[in-house]
Amino acid sequence: MICDKKAYIKITLIKFNFRRNYEKINIILRCVMKSYLSQLLSIFLFFMSFNLLLSQPKLEIVGGDVYDWKQVKPSDSPLKAKIKLKNIGDKTLEITEVKPGCGCTTAPLDKRVLEPGEIATLDVSLSITGNTGRVTKSIQIKSNDPDNSVKLLYLKCEVVRPLMTSPTSYFTFPDMIVGRESTSKLVLKNASNQDITLSNFEVTPSNVDINLKNKVVLKPGQEIEIIAKVIPDKKGYMNMSLKMNTTHPDHPEYIIQGYGNVKESVILNSN
Repeated sequence: MICDKKAYIKITLIKFNFRRNYEKINIILRCVMKSYLSQLLSIFLFFMSFNLLLSQPKLEIVGGDVYDWKQVKPSDSPLKAKIKLKNIGDKTLEITEVKPGCGCTTAPLDKRVLEPGEIATLDVSLSITGNTGRVTKSIQIKSNDPDNSVKLLYLKCEVVRPLMTSPTSYFTFPDMIVGRESTSKLVLKNASNQDITLSNFEVTPSNVDINLKNKVVLKPGQEIEIIAKVIPDKKGYMNMSLKMNTTHPDHPEYIIQGYGNVKESVILNSN
């Protein structure tokens, strides 16, 4: 009987210790699970906040920030292009302003609010009247893109004329004085791939004289110097023009303007 009692007590103690240890293990497990869930929640909230911070609108000019028509002729004016603007971000993009750099450029926009992935179109028109050689213009685009609130779209072309003058496109008469001869020189070049005949030279006003009198045939790439001379007879702003006929179909008539500011003669004024 004594042995049975000892065995009973021993078994009871084992059960009691197991129950206590189980409760302790259960408490530890609950604490561990709470800590684990808390950490998971913190990580989840961190990534959610991070994603919210990264979410933003982003403006892309499809095809790049430069649109180049390459070589064009004056008769191609105005140049046309449809430029696509895309929101490649993940929040709404608002285009607040489209501002061309000069009056020769227009760029109406078909819509200003773009959801992620949406595209708007700029209907660009560039006048190249009066331009020769390389031309570069710009359009300023403002939006709520936090990384680039102002983007510049560059428009480029090279206006190739069959006849080109240098170093400027017009005659300039510096230091003009009443009664004193003033001279201006230009080089006229045949920039086409065919012969061009120049004829019927007309100069105004009549007191301006040029060195070209008869027909001139310019081969492709050939140049000729034009010398204009004038003896001004009055003070003030002077302008002149040289008009000629050509055999090129794009330029049946070619006109070169000239400018100068005539001052009073010191000698004449003293008299």
